[in-house]
Amino acid sequence: MQDTTRLEASGRWPADIAIWQVRLPAQADARDWPGLTADECERAARFRLPAERIRFAVTRSRLRQLLGDYRNTPPAALRFTHNAWGRPELVDGAGLSFNVSHSAGQALIAVSATRRVGVDVEWIDPALDWRGLTGLLCTPDERQAIEGAPPGARRRAFFRCWTAKEALLKAQGQGLAAGLRSLNLAPAGLQAQDEAGSCTLEGGGRLHYRWLEDLAGYGACLAYGEAGSAGA
Repeated sequence: MQDTTRLEASGRWPADIAIWQVRLPAQADARDWPGLTADECERAARFRLPAERIRFAVTRSRLRQLLGDYRNTPPAALRFTHNAWGRPELVDGAGLSFNVSHSAGQALIAVSATRRVGVDVEWIDPALDWRGLTGLLCTPDERQAIEGAPPGARRRAFFRCWTAKEALLKAQGQGLAAGLRSLNLAPAGLQAQDEAGSCTLEGGGRLHYRWLEDLAGYGACLAYGEAGSAGA
């Protein structure tokens, strides 16, 4: 997996969490995503745009390869199920939490055998009308905090808010089904100098989050629970 690199924790997050960066190719075919099941190949084929097909297939293949290493199981033999909110989980995978996100040419895969994890990555599209999305993604407090940032930092503050909320909801297990406006990260946690934060989600226990600055041109965030929460 020459396109897959493990990010160094370097004290930024617990050492029991592995985060893998997958660089997605602009062009690929079935030889580039070994281990997918027939159903997954059919699902990939249904994507209308080649870029979407590649993002799904390559990311899923790398996920299978990584989880296969954890479980000492051939990647193609792994079986997935979904929780009530659609989050993928391993069949008979108790004690192993994982999460995936991809955007444009990058994907992130987070895995932990100790605690629940969630991850999100978003390409910072310079043409994106991010202000037009704040009403859908942000609470009034968050919008005020973003607009209160220096003009040159507001786009970054928006992506920090967006990625942290998605990562937290995914770590909780509900994902976007809970709605991004169900969280309020303001006023703390959106300041330009902040690197990490924590919050308590309703019914979800204490979760922590850490922004990842490893991917130039992307906003990214890792969220994780307390030790022992991987099977929660």
